[in-house]
Amino acid sequence: MKNNLGFLSLLIAFSGLVLFELLVRTDILSNPAWKLVIAGFEAATIGGFADWFAVSALFREIPIPIVRKHTNIIAKNRAKLTEGIVDLVTNKWLSPEVISGKLSEINLVEKIIQFLKKPDNQKKSIEVIQKIVLVLADDLDSPKLASNLKTVFTKQIGQLDLGSTLGQWLEKSIKNGDHNQIWELMIQAGSKAISNEDTREKLLSKLAVAATEYKEKGLVKKITLFLAESTGGIDLDSIADSLLEQANVFIEEAKSNPEHPIRVKFDDWILDFAHKLATGDGDSKKMIDNFINGFTENADAESMIQKLLVNFKKTLIVQLENHETPLMKFVITKLNSVLSDLEQNPETQANVNRWIKDTISNLITEFHGEIGNMVRDSLAKLDNAELVHQIEDKVGNDLQYIRLNGAVVGGLVGILIAVVKLALG
Repeated sequence: MKNNLGFLSLLIAFSGLVLFELLVRTDILSNPAWKLVIAGFEAATIGGFADWFAVSALFREIPIPIVRKHTNIIAKNRAKLTEGIVDLVTNKWLSPEVISGKLSEINLVEKIIQFLKKPDNQKKSIEVIQKIVLVLADDLDSPKLASNLKTVFTKQIGQLDLGSTLGQWLEKSIKNGDHNQIWELMIQAGSKAISNEDTREKLLSKLAVAATEYKEKGLVKKITLFLAESTGGIDLDSIADSLLEQANVFIEEAKSNPEHPIRVKFDDWILDFAHKLATGDGDSKKMIDNFINGFTENADAESMIQKLLVNFKKTLIVQLENHETPLMKFVITKLNSVLSDLEQNPETQANVNRWIKDTISNLITEFHGEIGNMVRDSLAKLDNAELVHQIEDKVGNDLQYIRLNGAVVGGLVGILIAVVKLALG
């Protein structure tokens, strides 16, 4: 209905003009006042036709001599229209000042915290990060990367106070319990290594060597071991399986119990070592320096880095499989801890907000022209017919009111002029 308002108003005006003109000319209506009505419909018809032409000329060509060249305005002036839209978007609606002003009204950190605290959003965000890390990890085992890492490591390591930094980090991590997930990761890796058939074969090999060395210590020991093996008193396979089974039981106990004696003892030793490093203890620092120098000067260092990268890649892929692995539990725990700390610290929020907004503002200023290029490229993809169709589709219905108003206002002005003429005689 809205799309036909202009046509209906013109039809009513023209029909009214014809009807009342016939009625007056055939003396069916003889009162002079009817001339006011005719004047109104006449002016409405003129106004309706004029506005029909004005609106139609925007979107299509109208084959009327002389004025024809002034029709199909949008298509003929698309270059000016495009640049006008680009200028309006880039310098008015989305100018750097407007965007920066809008950014200043928003607490971005608060929005990010609220978003990430929702389990569904957090899960999806972590999954995106997992995919990105997996893509980046694809080249981790590259020999070229190993060579570059060794070169960078050798150049930079001498300039760092690694001992003190490492000591402070270890001390803080152990006191906060941040290392428990790392413990679980190491224990899980140890459990897999113990369950590996290669481990069993190596253990059997070592037991066989030990048995051979025992035999060579004397005739009595040789005879004793021979009799034990012959009667089944000693079965190296059973011994190996039993040792591996006990090792697995030990590992499982340590994995599920942060207070396990071996973990507590190891934590105490690491904590003491970390404290010595952090306070600049000479012997502890020398130990780290010797380790670093020995590693960087080793001829096989590059090969060792390569193997480390290969194993790290395998471990990383396994640890990123789902959210229940020790690494992912550690990441999720730390993420929630950071979010909680950030939520309760307005000063940190303000600093992070300032950094984000400054960064975005700088990027907007530097690449602001790309907004205009995107608008320009989008419009360039449309041919004339599609461009006209899209504009008409968005504003065409509202432009029908121009035609309606032209008929109504024209009619009222026509009546007013007729009244004035009658009044003047």
